Amino acid sequence: MRDQTGTTSRLAGTFTAVLLATTLLASCSSSSPGTAKSTSTTTASTSGSSGGGAGSKSDIVVGTISSLTGAIAADFNGFVPGMQAYFDMANAKGGINGHKLVLADNLDDGSNPSQFTQLTHTLLQQDHVFAVGISTFFFNPSLYSQSGTPTFGYNVSGNWNGPSNLFAAGGSVQNYEVGASPLAWLLKQTHSSSVAVISYGSAITASYNACNADANNLSKAGIKVSYTDLSASLGGNYTPAVQKMQQAGTDFVLTCMQSSDNITLARAIQQYGLKVHQLWLNGYDQSLLDQYSSLMQGVYLNVNGNVPFQAAKTFPGVYPGMQAYLSAMQKYQPQFVYSDPALQGWQSAALLAAGIQKAGNDVTPQNVIAQTNQITGFTGEGTTAVVNWTSAHATQTFPACTADVMVKGTQFIPVVTTGHQVFACFGPTVNLKNPVPVTPLAGTPGT
Repeated sequence: MRDQTGTTSRLAGTFTAVLLATTLLASCSSSSPGTAKSTSTTTASTSGSSGGGAGSKSDIVVGTISSLTGAIAADFNGFVPGMQAYFDMANAKGGINGHKLVLADNLDDGSNPSQFTQLTHTLLQQDHVFAVGISTFFFNPSLYSQSGTPTFGYNVSGNWNGPSNLFAAGGSVQNYEVGASPLAWLLKQTHSSSVAVISYGSAITASYNACNADANNLSKAGIKVSYTDLSASLGGNYTPAVQKMQQAGTDFVLTCMQSSDNITLARAIQQYGLKVHQLWLNGYDQSLLDQYSSLMQGVYLNVNGNVPFQAAKTFPGVYPGMQAYLSAMQKYQPQFVYSDPALQGWQSAALLAAGIQKAGNDVTPQNVIAQTNQITGFTGEGTTAVVNWTSAHATQTFPACTADVMVKGTQFIPVVTTGHQVFACFGPTVNLKNPVPVTPLAGTPGT
C-alpha cells in the first residue's frame, strides 16, 4: 500500500487526500463538470512535437491531470512539478535518447470526478499524448487501460493494479497486510508492549483498512492491543480516547488519521500526561512541524517506501539519489522541494525515462510499456525502495521496505536499522513478537 497514500506498494500512505476526497465524493459527483482549467508547466515549446514514433527524435509529450483546485488540491498539486523538475534536468543533459521530454498543460479536474472523465477524453482522444501523469483521487483506470497509453501517477484511489500500462509510483498494488511488520519492529525498538490504534470508520477506506489490518495482525500474533477506535470522527474530540488509553496502560499509539486530527490527539495526550510513543501515518510535513513542534516531540512518522528527505544531509554521500532530487527541485521547482507528491512525480518521470531509454530506437508507447515492465530493480534513481515492475502491477515486491523519521526539536531525524540504512525490510512471513529486518534487495538506496 502506499501515503503512501497506505497506497500503492508502500507500507503506509499519504492519507490526507483520501480522507478529504472521500467526504467530498458525493457532492462532487452531483455537481456540474464546469470549465476545464489548466496550469502551464511546460518550459519548452510543444510546437511541432509528436508522440515520438519509431526511430524519431521528436519530443515525448506527456499530458497531465491533477486536482489543482478544491478542498483536496494541496494534497495533489506537487506531483506535476516533480515530473517537470525531472524533465528539466533530463532535457538540460540532452533528453533521453535524444528525445526532449515535454509536459503539456497541467489540466485541473477541480476535485470533480466528472471533470476528470471529461479531461481524460481530451488527452486520449483529442490530444493523443504519448503518456499521461495522474495526480487525483478520482482516477478512473478503464479508459487508460483500454487505450494502452503509458500512465503514471499517485495511487490514492486503490485502483491502479492490474493493467500493464498503469504505473503507480512505488508499485500499483495496495497491500495493507504488510504494515504490521515495521510497526512491530518499532514496538520492539521502543520497548513498547501495549498498543492503541485509532482510525476513521470503514467509509474512509484508506484510514480504516490500514489500522484495522495492523490491529488484527498484532492481536493474532499475541501482541496486546489495549485500545482501538476504528470509527473516529474527522475533526473529533479525542480526549475520551486518551482517557481510555490511560486506563488501559497504553504505551504506544498508532494513528491512521489526517495530520490535523493527529495534532488534536497529541494535544490531549500531552494535557493528560500520557507517556506514550506515537506513530503517525500522516504528518511528514515541515510546515506542520514548524507550527506544532511542542506537540510533535518524539513522534515517529512513516515515510512509506521513500528515502526520507533528510537522509541526504544526515548521511552525506550515502543517498546521492535523494541529493540529486533535492538539488533539481531547488533549481526548477523550489516551492515543492519537500512535497511527497512531488517526489512521486519525480519517480514517475524517472520510470518513464527508464522505459524510453530501454526502448532504444523503437520509441512507441507500446514498446516503452513493454520495456518498462522488464525493469526489476527500479528505485526512482535512488529515492525509493526497490520496485520489481515485472510483477508490481499485481503483487507486492518483497522484501517490503519502509522508512520512518522521528521528530527532534524542529527536525525530522531518519530512523535507521543498522549503520546508515533508513529502510526496515521484511519478507512475507514475519514473527511479529520478534521481528527481525532482512537484508534489503541489491540496489536499495543506502546499501
